[in-house]
Amino acid sequence: MKIAISYPPIINKRGQKAMVSQNRNVQFFKTPTYLLPVIEAQAATWLRDMGHDVRWDDGNSQLKSLEQWFQELVEWQPDVVVFESTTPVMKFYWKTTNDLRKKLPKTIFIMTGYHSMKRPQETLEKSATDVVLKSNHVDFALVSLIPFIEKNPDWRNTCTIEGFTIRVNKNKIRDTGAFRQVQPLEKSPLVDRDLVSWKNYAYENGNYLQTPGTYATSVIRDCMFGKCTFCRYNGPEFTFSKMSVKKSLDEYEMLINKYGVREIFDDSGVWYRGSDARAFAQGIIDRGLHKRNCYFGFNTRFEYLDEETIKLLAKANFRFVLIGLESASDETLRRLNKGYQNQYIEPTLRWLTKYGLHPHLTIMVGYYWETQEMLDKTVKFVEKLMFKGLARTLQVTLCTPLDFTPYHLECISKKVLLTKNYDDHDMSKIIVKTPIPHDRYYEAVKKMYSIAYHPKFILRQILFLFNFRKRDWQFLFTYGWRAIRRVRNHMYNLTVHSENN
Repeated sequence: MKIAISYPPIINKRGQKAMVSQNRNVQFFKTPTYLLPVIEAQAATWLRDMGHDVRWDDGNSQLKSLEQWFQELVEWQPDVVVFESTTPVMKFYWKTTNDLRKKLPKTIFIMTGYHSMKRPQETLEKSATDVVLKSNHVDFALVSLIPFIEKNPDWRNTCTIEGFTIRVNKNKIRDTGAFRQVQPLEKSPLVDRDLVSWKNYAYENGNYLQTPGTYATSVIRDCMFGKCTFCRYNGPEFTFSKMSVKKSLDEYEMLINKYGVREIFDDSGVWYRGSDARAFAQGIIDRGLHKRNCYFGFNTRFEYLDEETIKLLAKANFRFVLIGLESASDETLRRLNKGYQNQYIEPTLRWLTKYGLHPHLTIMVGYYWETQEMLDKTVKFVEKLMFKGLARTLQVTLCTPLDFTPYHLECISKKVLLTKNYDDHDMSKIIVKTPIPHDRYYEAVKKMYSIAYHPKFILRQILFLFNFRKRDWQFLFTYGWRAIRRVRNHMYNLTVHSENN
């Protein structure tokens, strides 16, 4: 079968591209940052290995116009088209699927993504979609469904594979039940980098300080903690699973040896912890990969790291560590069900910076209960961490109730959600009632980003760079330029959004 795994280019009225960000949400950016959708890439690899003709069709990273993307897909005449979408661009995908149906009447359209997962019937009613996949395990689900479709002409009526909502006809929709991940993650193949045109994602990515960089095949599927109320990795649809340390090490070695990759980031919701993290770091050292001019990074939680593990990670050439701070308010952390309090934060950051790692903090503001006191506390805490050199970079976002997370449902029950328009859920504006004017939160975000221009912070960064393990001016220039550009772009986006509100 001819299968297209497709991402159409979407540009808003301000000329910003819709890009998939952390947590598989969609945000609009003036300057794009391309994140390889790893699980979908695994699905493409697996389906190709099964003998299917697979088209990796990412209009964004391939720099196509919408018209070009549309025409080329129609000309290819796929048997199956797989989309991934979330709330902010759902209406676009519904319209696009309807438009494609007119040109591709026999094509089967499959929708994946968190929004449709939670509301499959809505997507089937609003668009010409044939199947909604109700799991984050897109690879395992597709390699079960596609062969069944191929072998069974009456698959709409007879398919009993769990995890799908299927359109039978205009008047009938079938649900096959909840998806259950019973197979080990090991069975899914490592991503074929050539198939997914990995170089399209290797340079324009704000997380990379060295290029070419790439995302590793995620070692963790969903989240071992899985309780944060604002996060999509929360709910019965998500089943935690883990790849073996050996298989992941094999991929790192292949990426370095075959493709000359200089930075590898694992975008798993949360990376290995404890003995697994130490085993991985030791494996990097044992294989000599830490001497190959390549740096490594991952997502984690504060309480998952201890000094022994951090010291070993540093020796193995790990650099970038992304950690969700979210807020300096213990009350907010409790209400978000983060599972830790602020007492964990500074000790962990001191260990990270002590051994030369690069902590990148993610912060959110604009919770429906967040008072001026809570907001000021977060701003002051972030300033303290940055000026002390305990964090190198940060990312501040407006807390948007992501589609049907516990926080989203809580906002609905509390009647604080200000809009039901899906277009407004793009993390560009505050869409909940708050104790203080929304402008206060925008001002706080600007204040935190402006830390990057403060002389005290700049001095800290220079001292860090001169003590960094790789002492060359090219690296210094690259680091400085990327950091400035990242702040500039975030400030631009925020300014535009605040002016429009």
